[in-house]
Amino acid sequence: MYTALAAPPAFLWFLPLMLLASATAGWLLATQHHKRQHAAAFRCQRSCCSPARVDGLDHREFEYLVRDLMIRDGATNVRRVGGAGDNGADVVATDPAGQLWIIQCKHRKQGLGGKVVGVQEFQVLNGTGRPVHKGNAVVLVTNGAVGKRARDFAKSQKLEIVDRLLLEDWIVGDRPIWELLGVKGSTAPSALSDVQSGAPAGSSESVYSLAEAYDAGLVPWKPATMRQYLLRSQRRGVPLPRSRDGMGHLYTAAELDEWLGHWRAQGTALPQQPE
Repeated sequence: MYTALAAPPAFLWFLPLMLLASATAGWLLATQHHKRQHAAAFRCQRSCCSPARVDGLDHREFEYLVRDLMIRDGATNVRRVGGAGDNGADVVATDPAGQLWIIQCKHRKQGLGGKVVGVQEFQVLNGTGRPVHKGNAVVLVTNGAVGKRARDFAKSQKLEIVDRLLLEDWIVGDRPIWELLGVKGSTAPSALSDVQSGAPAGSSESVYSLAEAYDAGLVPWKPATMRQYLLRSQRRGVPLPRSRDGMGHLYTAAELDEWLGHWRAQGTALPQQPE
């Protein structure tokens, strides 16, 4: 009789505990779902950021923007890892070809009017991008300007640059960054290596590198600036010249003149070579 009367109180204690556990589990699931929705909405806001709003981001938001642009382009295993001890890698990702991208982000509150990204930043990236992180494509992304010495160093070490101009094209355009940069295979060739060759086999017509074309007076810009205007052509709807080597390295005088003619046809005065 005593045993029978003792059982109900134990059961009455057990039932509220079960209800409390169930309610707690439901609250946790609902909270996680809300956080996922909030994160997805915030990510969309970042990835849809207009070029005019980039300068107003802080450095962490800028890193998240780059992360989300990589996701938009179709990269996988994309992570923002910026912070203390990142060893020069703010964003890492794998492109559809299986290449590992190591990206360093340099945000400037004043945009193009801020501190120029110098050679030291590229030296740090060069010291970790491949030796430490084993990256195939090692990239520095900035909303500001990149100095000439830094560009020369980056070119010599096969480091990719996404400066303010190219960043704007990346944000508003629909071409993934590996196409904008021309990164193929496990190397990073010229920024316009995806331009298709139109040269017939055995053609004897004179061809010029960008440097040779500038020296000959065929184009108004030095090679580094020339590449930027060739990339800008994509956004402006100006047909690109068809390079004779298929790598964006060699062009005929006629091809370059035709390209400049398309710019003039838009009623746009060709700017002079910047100092």
